[in-house]
Amino acid sequence: MVKEFFFEQRHHLFTALVAECQDVLSEALSKHGVATLLVSGGSTPAPLYEALSKTELNWKKIKVALVDERWVDNDHSASNEALVKRSLLINNAKAAEFIGMKTSAITALAGQAETEANYRRLPQPFSLAIVGMGPDGHTASLFPHAKGLAQAIQTDNENLTAAINAIQSEVTGPNTERLTLTLSALMKTDRLVILFTGEDKLTVFNAAQKPGSIEDMPIRALLHQEQVPVELYWAP
Repeated sequence: MVKEFFFEQRHHLFTALVAECQDVLSEALSKHGVATLLVSGGSTPAPLYEALSKTELNWKKIKVALVDERWVDNDHSASNEALVKRSLLINNAKAAEFIGMKTSAITALAGQAETEANYRRLPQPFSLAIVGMGPDGHTASLFPHAKGLAQAIQTDNENLTAAINAIQSEVTGPNTERLTLTLSALMKTDRLVILFTGEDKLTVFNAAQKPGSIEDMPIRALLHQEQVPVELYWAP
C-alpha cells in the first residue's frame, strides 16, 4: 500500500517532507550510526534539498548518493550531480559524503562496473530514497521499454546499478543514455518517497496503481510490492 500525502500548496509539501526526511535519517543515525540518502535530479526536489541542507543532522555520518544520472559531464546543465551539489550539498549538508554515478568511461555501460563497486560500499539497507515520476510512468531512469530495462527490473538482479538507453522522447530529451539504480537496489531501502507535482502526473500515478505491465509504466514496480514502505508527496 502507498501512503498518500496531498497538499494544497507546494511550500506546505516541502515543509512536511523535510520533517519526514529528518525523522527517517535521524532514526537511521540512532540505530546504525550512519545513514544513506538516495536522491534524484530534476527541478521539483530542489526546494526540498535546499531546506534539508539547513537541518541540524549529523551530516558527517550521512552518505548522499544518486538514484540515477544522465551520462553527461558533471558540469553539464542536465547533470543530476551538479544539481545535488548546488542545492543539497551546501550549508550544513556540505559535510556529507557524496557518491556520484558518472565516471570517466565513454558510455554508461562501460562505466557501470566502477559505479557498481562504489555503490556496494554504501551501508545497507539504504535509509531513504527520494524518487520522482515522469508523465510516461518512469521513475529513476527506468524508462518504458528502454534498452536494459528488462534486466534492471528483475527482482533477482544482484546488481545495484544498471545502464539504460531510453527511447528518445519529449520526456527523455536528447540524453537517453543513463545509469540508474535497479529495482532490487530500491528494494534495499528502508523508506521510499515518491515526489512529484501537477494534476497531469497525478492522473498518470493513479493509472499506474491499477494492474498492468511494468515495462509500460515502470513505476508500477514500486507501487505493486509489499517489501518497502512507499509514500507519495504531491501538490498541484
